[in-house]
Amino acid sequence: MGKKSILFLFLMTGVVSGMAWFFWGGRAEEIVQPTVVSWDVENSSNRNLEIIENVRGLVATASGEWAVYVYRIDGGEGYGVDWAKIMPGASIMKLPALAAVKREIDGGQLTLDDVWTIEKADHADGSGPLQFKAPGTKVTVKQVLTELGKKSDNTAWVMINRRLGYPKIEKVVEDWGLINSNYRELTTTAEDVTVMWREIYKDSSNWEYLEDSIYEDRISLGVPVDRVRLVHKVGTDTDVWADSGIVMERVSSEIQASDSGAVKLFEPFILVILNKGVEREEARRVVLEITKTVWKSEAGQGR
Repeated sequence: MGKKSILFLFLMTGVVSGMAWFFWGGRAEEIVQPTVVSWDVENSSNRNLEIIENVRGLVATASGEWAVYVYRIDGGEGYGVDWAKIMPGASIMKLPALAAVKREIDGGQLTLDDVWTIEKADHADGSGPLQFKAPGTKVTVKQVLTELGKKSDNTAWVMINRRLGYPKIEKVVEDWGLINSNYRELTTTAEDVTVMWREIYKDSSNWEYLEDSIYEDRISLGVPVDRVRLVHKVGTDTDVWADSGIVMERVSSEIQASDSGAVKLFEPFILVILNKGVEREEARRVVLEITKTVWKSEAGQGR
């Protein structure tokens, strides 16, 4: 065989090998990509699927867009509807701000008795009484947290943002793994809000700021208040009527002391209901019906 023939065969072998890699090797790389599965939604039980279908039926004919998530804290199982959709968080996004202040307190940089002075730049319209306080009014950090949680005070929120700074609050968002939440844009997902509540559940010292609020007009109406302790935060805007929180059994200290072997009536769970573009009166009804549907399943009975 001549030198030219050998050279030709060598070149052809290289071309064929390159084409084979391009058409088969390259494609194989594209196919074998890792898939991230979020919690146990894809493996929901028949009971979960029934609730999901019931919730879908409730929001199918309602105005706007909806996202719902339920997470059983003890079992670590979650299910929902459009839980990964980006939605307005509204005042639910005050949760990272509250947690950031608590982090400063735990680290020794702040105390609940520290005093902040309300400045003109702190004033914010909307919810909460601090907007009506004159510049120069002094309030404790504990008062700020109380107004933020129980009255969704916007001035308290601005005070925290200005004194701690966005980076410290956004560090909480990052540490919690809220990859689909934007604190400054006030957007999040039902899945991310569930993570917020999982973190808050770990530290019961925050609960007092997030129960018995002036906004007990959503999830609260769909559960029996004599049996339930609800730690929650609402989100409200012109076309937003959202709520989210931890639903726990209300057990008195007397019952616990007298019956150490008492059986829980239901396991604690997180319920997140987000929406946008909704009509207020209709949303009131839909939030109530979603809550009742979830409660009936999780607690084993309706209200």
